[in-house]
Amino acid sequence: MNVMRSLFLKIFLWFWATDVLIAITAALIIGLSIQNQPEIVGSRWRQTTGDALALYADSAAEVYERSGKAGLTDFINRLERTSRVHASLRDEQGNYIAGQNHAQTSDVIALAQKSDQPEFRVQETTAVGAKEVQAASGHKYIFVAEMPRRAPPPIIPFPRGLFGWERWIVSIVISGLICYGLTRYLTRPIMRLREAARRISSGDLSTRLEPRLARRHDEFGELVRDFNTMADRIESLVAAQRQLLSDISHELRSPLARMNLALELARQRSTPESTGVLDRMEREAERLNDLIGNLLTIARLDSKTPVPEATVVDLSELVHEVAADAQFEARSRNCDVKVVASDPCSVSGNADLLHSAVENVVRNAVRYTNDGTAVEIRLTCPNGSGNGSGRRAVISVRDHGPGVPESELLNVFRPFYRVEAARERKSGTVGGVGLGLAITKRALDLYDGSVVARNAPGGGLQVEITLPVVSAPVPAHV
Repeated sequence: MNVMRSLFLKIFLWFWATDVLIAITAALIIGLSIQNQPEIVGSRWRQTTGDALALYADSAAEVYERSGKAGLTDFINRLERTSRVHASLRDEQGNYIAGQNHAQTSDVIALAQKSDQPEFRVQETTAVGAKEVQAASGHKYIFVAEMPRRAPPPIIPFPRGLFGWERWIVSIVISGLICYGLTRYLTRPIMRLREAARRISSGDLSTRLEPRLARRHDEFGELVRDFNTMADRIESLVAAQRQLLSDISHELRSPLARMNLALELARQRSTPESTGVLDRMEREAERLNDLIGNLLTIARLDSKTPVPEATVVDLSELVHEVAADAQFEARSRNCDVKVVASDPCSVSGNADLLHSAVENVVRNAVRYTNDGTAVEIRLTCPNGSGNGSGRRAVISVRDHGPGVPESELLNVFRPFYRVEAARERKSGTVGGVGLGLAITKRALDLYDGSVVARNAPGGGLQVEITLPVVSAPVPAHV
């Protein structure tokens, strides 16, 4: 599976990218806020202090016109005691009336005379402000005040070194771990489902997903429960089919045996004219007996019953024996069977089952190869005759017949599956019932072998059998 197409990786990367993007955006917003904090605080300070300065100016002008200089002085003293504001009042021309006579305020006073808003000269620890007001009498006054100015606390406290690489790395790693855990939680049922589906497709029909996954109260839980129900149904149907196949095969043996006995009795009383008919009946009975034998073999291999003990089998000798036996059938069809290569090597398995597996492939090739051609058998073993772990012997059987459509190459190893009649018409033969290659595949599966079919260049079908090479006997499969 392509890693970049993995659902787990896609979900993980999307979660992680979203998490990192949110973190970066939040950091930038906070950073910009901190950078703009002096301007924001300064604007708010000017607005708040300006409103207070305007209120003090209106009150000072009103007190002066109502209570004179003595009342104004008392007002300014109270303002200094309560708010730590050192103030003075001047007339419209800027002449001092009462209060603290501030030095170097002419610039602020000049600005206030030209503006309706309070004007400030801000220093590091103090600020001097001036505001021109008009009293009820119509006279204008200028209120000047010196106020303490403290550095305001930050609006959003944040640790120093906001953009340090260490903090970024730690944040990204932590977010990655959180996203990994969430992604694994979401995709684990899918991975388990895929693994279970593969095991069922490989023949393990007893595979089920864990009960803890089935107890989930979400869509994954429903999917797991439906999958287990489907697996139960498939297993029961296949088991019933295998049992029916086995039972029918066993039941057919009894009438077949009685028919063979009847044939023998009929031969004892037959006339020369009936000999041909009896011979035909005997051949059909033999074909029926072979069919029943193959059915029983399929049923036994599918039922997981213990198979005969595995021993070390000389594969080269087995191939030559199969070729010699198939040669008799090939001569009757005006074709030949040749072993074009045979490397000495040994494999582990039951000799009879492996002989049947190879023989079924060769006999199938003999059945479909064209007249006057040869079925070619090639046995190759890596590194000559040496044995070693991980090496596999390959038996290649090639005929020169019509081949098989590409869409049906995977189906030729299914029981009772037969290729379309075109292959039989071209070969001029009547095929079997589709059990030989199925037996081959099941026998090879018992010993970690495999079989594949492909159309050979130049025409014909090529079937390759692979088996692991061994150097010593191994325990039998059960």
